[in-house]
Amino acid sequence: MTKLTDTQTLILTRASARPGNLALPLPEGLRGAAAKMAIGRMIKLGFIEEVEASLRRIEPLWRETGDVYGTTLIATEAGLDAIG
Repeated sequence: MTKLTDTQTLILTRASARPGNLALPLPEGLRGAAAKMAIGRMIKLGFIEEVEASLRRIEPLWRETGDVYGTTLIATEAGLDAIG
């Protein structure tokens, strides 16, 4: 089993308390390259999944994909299991 960092634990814990297990917004101070690296690692581990954002529900965007579309991040079942 992979040992979670404090940042990964915080992201997943917050996501578990949000509707739809949304992982955004990220913790204060986690921005730029550090955010991309942390989220990239969590996606690789299967703890976070990038999905199409719902514009109707005004979900926060992780990245724009063009023409007013974008993606958001959600915690996966594996991510939620990792925090217990």
